[in-house]
Order: sequence, then C-alpha cells, then structure tokens
Amino acid sequence: MGSRTDVVIIGAGAAGAGAAIEAAARGATVAVIDSASAIGGTARYAGGGICMAGSPLQEQLGIADSPDIALNDWLTWGGPSADEEWARRYLEGVVMEIYERLCALGIRWGKVNWNEGNSVPRWHAPLGGGRAIMHALAKEAHRYSSIEWLLGSRVTELVVAGGRVVGVAGDGSSGPFEQRADSVLVASGGFSNNASMVREHATAARSAQKVLLGGGPGAVGVGHRMLARVQAQFVDMDAVWMYAFATPDYRSPNSERGLVLRSLDGDIWVNGRGQRFHDESRRGGATGTPALLSQRPATCWSIIDARIAARYTVSDPVYRHGVTPIRRELDRLLAESPYITKGDDLWAVAEGAGIDGQQLTETVSSHNRVRASGRAHDPEHGRPLVGVEPLTQPPFYAIQLFPMARKNLGGVLTNLDCQVVDRGGRTVPGLFAAGEVAGMAGGHINGRAALEGTMFGPSLYSGLVAGRCMTS
Repeated sequence: MGSRTDVVIIGAGAAGAGAAIEAAARGATVAVIDSASAIGGTARYAGGGICMAGSPLQEQLGIADSPDIALNDWLTWGGPSADEEWARRYLEGVVMEIYERLCALGIRWGKVNWNEGNSVPRWHAPLGGGRAIMHALAKEAHRYSSIEWLLGSRVTELVVAGGRVVGVAGDGSSGPFEQRADSVLVASGGFSNNASMVREHATAARSAQKVLLGGGPGAVGVGHRMLARVQAQFVDMDAVWMYAFATPDYRSPNSERGLVLRSLDGDIWVNGRGQRFHDESRRGGATGTPALLSQRPATCWSIIDARIAARYTVSDPVYRHGVTPIRRELDRLLAESPYITKGDDLWAVAEGAGIDGQQLTETVSSHNRVRASGRAHDPEHGRPLVGVEPLTQPPFYAIQLFPMARKNLGGVLTNLDCQVVDRGGRTVPGLFAAGEVAGMAGGHINGRAALEGTMFGPSLYSGLVAGRCMTS
C-alpha cells in the first residue's frame, strides 16, 4: 500500500503526539506511525515530572524562580556540552507551551519538588503521572480528523529521492507500506532498552558486570539506525543517563530489565563488605551512579526495615496503576526476587545476600546511633539526618542494586527548528527529529548530566517546535 500526507511522524510518544497536534492545528495532514498498539511511548510509563521555572504553582507556593535562575543551574549541572540556546528557549517557553497548555487539557499539578542540582524546587509533578499527560494529549489529538494513526506498524527505512527525505517505508498489519510526505519527523525514542547499544555507548559503565535496561518497551534505537543510514550527525552518544536505585526485574528474561525503586528514603547503601560508601541522600545519575560504579563489582545493597518496606514503590506499570502503588505486587517482589533477602535480624539478611554479617551489623548499628544522636549530618559521608529515623523495625531487607540505563542525553544533532544536521554540518532536507532520539532536544540540550524533569518536558517541547516548523 502507499499514500501521502503533508507530514509523517515516526513515534507516538510525547514528542510525536505533540508534533502531530501542532501540525494538524496548522492545517496539515499527518500520519503517525508506531510499532506499539497504543499512543504513549515511553512517556506513558514515566512519572511525568517536568522542570519548569516561574510557574503559577511556584508563585502560589512562594518559590521565587525564573528562567535565568534555572538556566544557570542547568548549565552548571550539565557542563560545557549542554546546549545553552535550546535550554534557554525551553525554559523561557515551558510555562506557556506546556504548563498552561496541559492545564487547559485538564492536567492538574500536585506538588513542586526539589531535586539535585536545583537551587529551588522546580520539578512539577502532574497528578496521574505521564499516563495522565499522554491520555490528555491523545484525547486532544483525536479531535483532528487530519491525523491518521498507523499503530502496530514498523518503519524500517527513510525514503530518499533527489537528496531529500520524501517519506518512509515499513511493515504494517496489511504488509509492506510506503508513506510519502513533505516532512518526516523521527520521534522514535532512545535506545536504553537495547542491550547491545547500551554496551556500545555507555562507556562509563564498561567495567560493570551487569547493567540493567530501563528504557520504555520501544526504546530500542530503531530511529538511530535509520538516521545513521542517511549520514545524520550524532553527538554525546556516550551520555547514557543511569540510575543507581534499580534492582533486576526477576520476571524478565535473564533478569535484564531494571525496576526503579522509589520512596526508599532512610535506607543505607552497603557494598559487599557490609560498609557504607556514599551519602545516600545523593542518589541521582550525577552522584549516586558514579559512587555505585566505583565499587568492585559495581553493585550494592539497599538496607531497609519494615517501616520503609511498607511505603516503597516501583516505577513500573506492574507495580502501580498510574501513580497509585499496587501493594500486593510490591510485597510479592520483596518475597520472591532472588535479588532481595529478608530476615528478622541483620545477620540473617547478610547471610542471604552474601554480605559480611559482622560488618553489616556494625555499620547499621553505628549509623543508627548517629541518627539517634540528633546530629544534623553523619560524620562519615555528610548525609543530612534531619527526619531520618534509625533502622530498627524487623523484618529487614537487603535489596541488591545495579546501574541501570534509563535515558539518552545525546542523540541526533538538530538546529533550533528540529531539522536534522548531517555529518557535513548541513541540514537534511525534509528530515526533522525531536524527543529522546535527539537527546530530548537539539541533540544534547542537557549536556552530560540532567536535572530531574528535563527529559519529559524538553521531549514534549521539541515535538511542539517540530510540529510548527514542519508546517511553516
């Protein structure tokens, strides 16, 4: 089969859906192609938190912030490879383009959190998470009859004629197809669910014996391969953002998939010798992950008690519905995972985990005494202790953690109009890219470290920009 539209979009995640809405609103006919059977992509499984500065919610909460303050934090955290132009453009536009737009679509914001690298709280949490945002975007997109959804279809090639990308080819439910268009947007996501690409590009983790996969189901690098075949230029491909607070999904083949653990505040991280090695309050990709990778081997155990076990959560649809935890599945994970050991005392936990029992007992006891002493920080690693309770309530658990590839901070290079740039520095006629395949926006908007909320937000934002530019 073959057909033609003004725009073809590869990927129905945040970037793809946003682009489709923008293009259709400007009168374009649009075909959106995705191998999944539903709209949403990786964004549907995400928490959906978005970094924004100067929002009405911040003002309501008495948080003084601005795009200039946020930009300084952004560039300091991301380093010299962060794209200042794209970052400034995003921060100056996000409140109007995303906050107000999503409010108009029915999204409500629950809280604003502080995260590492930020001088003020600016991580805006949507009620219902990424699932709610994608539901709202899908509902809005379905208002446009000019958007055709080719779900359950796989794009395999970009079609090039006369030095211009003129469409795509692939396989659908009815067999091979070719879809022609004036503009093609690649919004196919990252590659953090592709073991071979993670091994190839995640150079910082090459010494690790086990690196978990934490991308969405479709984050397998399909778009990267197609873009490479048309000589697109890539930047910072080794900037694979890794989480340290992940344990293997024991139900996945070879336990290769990772589960992101949340609400473990108050735990203690120990290595195989039963010793603490890091300030556990700093567990982000720029702090906790390097500390984990410095261990030999690159693994550790999160030690928790019954109090923490009763509130912990997992960022995975098996373990939560939207943002509501499914307690029976969380309890099942604690009971069944071979990477989690349980015991009525720390000696039993250590024996099951293969940790030095005497040292673990001494480590936890010593840290408990410091916690109970009223000190503001622990003297060993400087961990803030205000509000942190001793680990005293059995049963105790040791949850084995490994580095997990979560997001791609680098990708295909684009200009500020989301046009793909080739290896010679020229734009590729007819070809655009947005979202994680383009390092969220431009190729490297974050640089080599990302503030929380600078994945979902910039991915959606770059999709909106692409939708406008493809039809201008």
